[in-house]
This record gives sequence, C-alpha cells and structure tokens, in this order.
Amino acid sequence: MNRSGLSDAERRFRSRLAQLAHDHWFLRGTLSVRARSCGKPNCRCSRGELHASLYLVQSHDGKPRQVCIPKFWEDRVRQAVNDYQEMQRLIEEVSELEWKRVRENTKPPG
Repeated sequence: MNRSGLSDAERRFRSRLAQLAHDHWFLRGTLSVRARSCGKPNCRCSRGELHASLYLVQSHDGKPRQVCIPKFWEDRVRQAVNDYQEMQRLIEEVSELEWKRVRENTKPPG
C-alpha cells in the first residue's frame, strides 16, 4: 500500500493503530466492580462496608467467562481493555474510509 495515496486522517488512524499494536496489551471484555461480604462477623463488611473486586467479563464461543483481577493488575488490565476499545474504534474509522474509497471507485463513469 502506498501511504502517499492515503488521506491525512487515514495516515493518522493507521499510525495510531501501528503504535497501539506495537506498544500495548489488548483485552476484549468489560470491567465490572462487584461488592460482597466475606462472612466474617468482625469484618467491616458486616457493618455494610463491602469488599470491592474488579472482574474482567467476556463472551467467548457464545459462553460468558470472567476472572477476578488482583489489585496489583487492575491498572494494567484497565489500560489493556481501553486500548482494545481504542483499537476497535480506529479499525472502524479506517474501514469507513475504505468503504468510501471503494464506493467512489466503483461508480460508473459519466
């Protein structure tokens, strides 16, 4: 593909895609915070201050799956989910530009 034939917007999208693909982790899924009590009678959760846990949730092969994310991984997993979503958005933008290019180049002359 000849980059000189691309619009400025498409070059920017493709550049950002390449940067994301090279430098980042990706996780498809949704983050869900869940609060629960542990059941210990003297714990703060027995007084209503529930324990919060972060879960990564995803549908895989038509079935839901989830994993509890340890505190020390939370920032990394949040970033990976955000980067995946940004990558998807950029791919959609580039695809839309390609659709426009195909449509314009398949119009009958006249």
